[in-house]
Amino acid sequence: MLQSKTKYTVYMFLVTLFWGLTYGLTKVCLEYSSELHIISFRFFLSFITSFFVLRKKILPIQAKDLWYSFILSILLFFVFLTMTVGLKYTTASNAGFLVSLSVIFIPFFSWIINGEKPKKKIYFVLFFSFIGIALLTLDTDLQVHRGDILCLFCSILFALHVIFVGNFVRKVNPVSLGVFQFAYLALFSFVIQYPIEGLYFPKHFSFWISLCLLSVFCTSFGYILQGIAQQNISAITAGFILSLEPVISCIFGYFILQEYYTVQQCLGGIILLLSVFYISKGKEQ
Repeated sequence: MLQSKTKYTVYMFLVTLFWGLTYGLTKVCLEYSSELHIISFRFFLSFITSFFVLRKKILPIQAKDLWYSFILSILLFFVFLTMTVGLKYTTASNAGFLVSLSVIFIPFFSWIINGEKPKKKIYFVLFFSFIGIALLTLDTDLQVHRGDILCLFCSILFALHVIFVGNFVRKVNPVSLGVFQFAYLALFSFVIQYPIEGLYFPKHFSFWISLCLLSVFCTSFGYILQGIAQQNISAITAGFILSLEPVISCIFGYFILQEYYTVQQCLGGIILLLSVFYISKGKEQ
């Protein structure tokens, strides 16, 4: 039993590793292609991979699965659009820390949408989170970069997405709900991007390696492993492990992208990380 738990805990750490690499890999792709092209390619490959692996759990396709996936994919499209555009104007590390704040926004949206009033400690955590955001994002002229604003907005949208997924997943096949969102995201991106930019395929090897890692491991396998792991470990354990995601993005940014940080930024990142840890740990109690 213990060995089984350990195996699924390792799966969850792999998911965290994949998702932590997302920000750095996206920045590499942005050197060779536009934001909408990246989203189109990423989620087309993710849909093909996920559908092939999970087709037995998806078929037969029901109309309600497609409908609820469509609704969620509109919100998720703006999640990835704000994150991808934001990464063009900020570091992978900043993006990782800011997007992880969704765990703090979720209780507020749950209160507004589902009537689940958050505990008082959330206000304490929110206060320190804003201090962390200020230290992480404000430059010497006390200006916030637009990339940081977009990533913060991304975390708010992602928190909303989590709430709606929790509500919809009780009504439809959860596997279909996830996989068809990938298809819609690819379609939305292509429909918007094609009239403006046309279709082109970057010739750089670095782009395709990064995109394949992003599509197959960070998206398809990441979500598949998450589902397998969370059937066998508690949601609290999963949430706590996932809160390490910004640490992975920070390490990747430092060693691969040569992103360097001031003492002020490091302090801000630590405060945000502790805030996320505290919320994740608090849910278990």
